[in-house]
Amino acid sequence: MRNLFAAILLIALPAVSSAQSYSTRSDSWEWSISAVFQDSKNISSENGSYLDVKSDTGFGLNMAYNLSDKLSVGMDLEFIWPNYDAVIVDDLGIDGDVSISHEMSQVNTRFKGTYNFFEGPFTPFVEAGLGWSYFDSNVTDQPPVVGCWWHPIWGYICDGFYDTFSETEFSYGAGAGIRYDFTGGTFIKASYNVWELDGLGSAHDSSLEAGRIEFGWNF
Repeated sequence: MRNLFAAILLIALPAVSSAQSYSTRSDSWEWSISAVFQDSKNISSENGSYLDVKSDTGFGLNMAYNLSDKLSVGMDLEFIWPNYDAVIVDDLGIDGDVSISHEMSQVNTRFKGTYNFFEGPFTPFVEAGLGWSYFDSNVTDQPPVVGCWWHPIWGYICDGFYDTFSETEFSYGAGAGIRYDFTGGTFIKASYNVWELDGLGSAHDSSLEAGRIEFGWNF
């Protein structure tokens, strides 16, 4: 996953070397792939419970429609698998605290608007939006349930099924960055984003910060 950033830069190099003219962004669709660099985050709560999420690199798929050279609306879909440490404090002091070290699955779905300050090929931009972040702890929340059945090819099969602790949180935030459009409709973007998770109750400082490099195409 950490090689994704280098791969995007290698894809972009031919476009950089051949950049000669600029095609307008207005009234066009665009899509891109992105490398997402999410910073570490320690989210603490009451009585000493906390969640320590490690920094990690993921990837994203992005689509937008350019209403003009300066304004666009779009959607982001990001996938990240950070490691984490968690301590769950027993409020009754009977069973003792629970410590967990594992890898979570995180999916961010966001809808946003972007404003480019300039109409030309090079422009700084700001963006803001809202969406949802899904987190799966990959830790079971109950004993597995075993089921058996007859398979038409493999015969009699038994397998276990289990649920995991998971949560979907509403999120909103903003970002800023720079963009360059190459000849032929390709472009590259670099941005820094901060997204606030809503609905975490008594948790302190529940914002997520990430940098992103995108390489994409207009059509």
